[in-house]
Amino acid sequence: MKTSPANQTYRATGEQVVDRPLSQIQLVVLAAAVLLAYAHYMIWMVERWWDSSYYGHGFLIPIISGYLIWRLREKLSRLPRENFSWGITILVGALLLHLAASFADVHFPSGFALVATIFGLVIWLGGRNWGLVLFFPISFLVFMVPLGRILVEQVAQPLQLFSAQLAGHAVVAIGVIVDIEGTLIHTPIYTFEVAIPCSGLKSTIAMTALAALLAYLVVAPLWKKLLLFACAFPVALLANILGTTIGPATAEGFFHSVSGIIVFLFGLAGLFAVGRML
Repeated sequence: MKTSPANQTYRATGEQVVDRPLSQIQLVVLAAAVLLAYAHYMIWMVERWWDSSYYGHGFLIPIISGYLIWRLREKLSRLPRENFSWGITILVGALLLHLAASFADVHFPSGFALVATIFGLVIWLGGRNWGLVLFFPISFLVFMVPLGRILVEQVAQPLQLFSAQLAGHAVVAIGVIVDIEGTLIHTPIYTFEVAIPCSGLKSTIAMTALAALLAYLVVAPLWKKLLLFACAFPVALLANILGTTIGPATAEGFFHSVSGIIVFLFGLAGLFAVGRML
């Protein structure tokens, strides 16, 4: 390692690191520029959080991410701040993705570009070590990004059919005669339809975010963390099937309005059970 008079450090890999942190005024201007660049998208994103039943948890994701960063404040205070030039590469790539998404009038890629922009700024202004420490808290913001409607429907349709099949067979196992027709489950006295909101996709999205958070917080080897995260989908699907097969009397009215909460509680219990076993 050698240091030039301009206070620039060159690592053995040839990567340039400039130990010249920005002033508070420069940071405020930079943050304002990012907010201005993504203002239209962020308004759209908050509207989706408010209107869509799939992304109501989006309001919580930035709060959780901010709390995770706050927990790391002492560790970050001990790290040197170095302007790492590779962060600019990530930043430019993210902004180009955002421009392309805006030009094509497709919103959700801008959400991933926003997360990448934040990560690029952290590496550029804080250095590689800051990027490693804050990798999960920043990556966790991906779960706040609403996906496109067409993409959601493409994923939900197979889940509809699968949930209907499993729910129908579960009802048969307890002695009820049913006829499964696509997403419809016919019984002698009632007909169910596993609609898109009941397909399990809604609970899967929220459960995946929760599983990622639990895997990050739990003290365990990496393979156990990855296994806990991988269990999010089957646990959410099983919880949704349990909620679907409770009975025809509860398929409408008040229970149907709060069934999402009950399904989520089933899934939460399942995740904690998996974590307990691990």
